[in-house]
Amino acid sequence: RANNPIPPQCKLFYFEVDIIDEGKNKLIGIGYCEKSVNLNGLMPGYDYYSWGYDGNDGYYWNSRYGNKYGPSFSTGDTIGCCLNFKTNNVFYTKNGINLGIASRNLNGTLYPCVGLGLQGESIEVNFGSKKFKYAGNDELLCICFFFLICNLIHKFFVNSDY
Repeated sequence: RANNPIPPQCKLFYFEVDIIDEGKNKLIGIGYCEKSVNLNGLMPGYDYYSWGYDGNDGYYWNSRYGNKYGPSFSTGDTIGCCLNFKTNNVFYTKNGINLGIASRNLNGTLYPCVGLGLQGESIEVNFGSKKFKYAGNDELLCICFFFLICNLIHKFFVNSDY
């Protein structure tokens, strides 16, 4: 889980995850959660107050309930997650292609999160420090850049004894 929540002023939030190595069992989940979620627990969406897209079976999990959503994903893929607080929906992308709406029920203070199930999985998360594969909306880059800057400012103040 990210250290900081998605800023409340963000109306559109997007991040991408590059799958460097899926590991033996492809147990990677990408999504978002509330702060109360156990970080040493289940994959995003398998636990209450968390939601996620599962790379193993392509299901979208919503607080322990899963539905077929999109294709599975694996090594070499890039998965994006967009939370649109203007329309209260979420969609994912795979290698820059929009997979459609996964959920229409956003609320609360949410954190981007990724779950790795076993040893051997490796990922890289992009909050806007490099160009996104999904080019569906120029507004996304500005929103994620804001999140990135907020995190950098927070780290500066925490590490500078202010």
